[in-house]
Amino acid sequence: MSKTITTIILLLAIISTSNGQTEDIPKGYAIVVGAYAKSNVDYAVKFTQHVSDLGYEARFGLNERRSLIYVYVDHTASFKEALIKMKEMREKDNFSDTWVHVKTSEPRLTLTPEQQEKAKKTTEVMQKEVVSSLGDIYADRFDEKEETEKESNSENKEAQTVKSESIQEIIKEQAVVTAQEEEIKEEKDDRLNVWFKLRNSTNHEKVLGELQLIDTERSKLMDVIESGEHAPINDPKNGSGQITVIVDVFGYRKQQKEFNYYDPYTAVTNADIDSTENGPVITFDLVRYAKGDIATMYNVFYFKDAAVMRPESKYELNSLLKMMEENQNLKIMIHGHVNGKHAGPIVSREGDNFFSLPQNSTKGFGSAKELSKQRAETIKDYLVKNGIAEDRMDITAWGGKRMLHDKHSTKAKQNVRVEVEILED
Repeated sequence: MSKTITTIILLLAIISTSNGQTEDIPKGYAIVVGAYAKSNVDYAVKFTQHVSDLGYEARFGLNERRSLIYVYVDHTASFKEALIKMKEMREKDNFSDTWVHVKTSEPRLTLTPEQQEKAKKTTEVMQKEVVSSLGDIYADRFDEKEETEKESNSENKEAQTVKSESIQEIIKEQAVVTAQEEEIKEEKDDRLNVWFKLRNSTNHEKVLGELQLIDTERSKLMDVIESGEHAPINDPKNGSGQITVIVDVFGYRKQQKEFNYYDPYTAVTNADIDSTENGPVITFDLVRYAKGDIATMYNVFYFKDAAVMRPESKYELNSLLKMMEENQNLKIMIHGHVNGKHAGPIVSREGDNFFSLPQNSTKGFGSAKELSKQRAETIKDYLVKNGIAEDRMDITAWGGKRMLHDKHSTKAKQNVRVEVEILED
């Protein structure tokens, strides 16, 4: 059976079993709590119901690019807000593998008369290949009528007619979807390929990181892509063709540039663009933090009530380490913050156990300031273990004295953070 037929049948199955919950994963950032293969629709439905029973507004949608069904609980247009919600979910039981999925939806295509004719021709070509497969799939559906047809020739003809009409309907739907897929493929093939190169302005070493593509006219996020390779960019269809690119990589000052989708080489923008046979190249020379800068480590996460970091914190932590190694004159202050001012349980770090929480870890008790202090010390100790002199780092523990939001607000998780201040450069 072809991949497209499988997709159609899967979507029909989802619609029939989800009681209206299914939908495309919406544009923006989805907080995914589970993923299932296309063949495991029943499991996706059951898990969605389980998450709903826990009090969340759970939904699931098909990620066609990865051929997976994602179960998700929320979505937002803000990347930072998505990270905060992801962290909140990870602190819940059974949701430790939650992650943020970037989704930039496109509207469904309407077939033109030419495409409809193409779909008709596709139907004729596919009919012989599809009928046998569909006959097997829908055999159970007509068992009762086929039993009856043994008793009555007239009923036999009626059953065959119903079965044939059902098969023809599926074939027509298959042809429409095939034409849409081909049209989307052609549209994607016409996209502008841009290479976004990030490099350290001091030593010109390559820097890896994410870039946000913004529709300049509408101030809306188009996509989030990785640096270091030619990336296909969709037409913003905003009239001017202007696209803003924002780079916010920890360890470097935030930068943004603009380029024109329709005329990338000669349009007046603030981006110097080089030409290659594969498309334009836009280079960002990233500048390290300087004295007085304060940066939040948005991708450093801790286990609940603990001074132990989660494994996904390693990347940003190692970015800080690299920055300290590059400039031996650099001195920093590590600021620890938590949500709320009340005392509570604290799981202290044991030795060099920076990224894993022992199963039989012992909970102590202490103030909010003590927890923020231990968390800042964890970062300092990690840097010392990796060769950074201890006298290049100081610590300030704020507890909950400098919260960004009310501790009961929906954004309260932003209060739990570590900030790095550059004291000397």
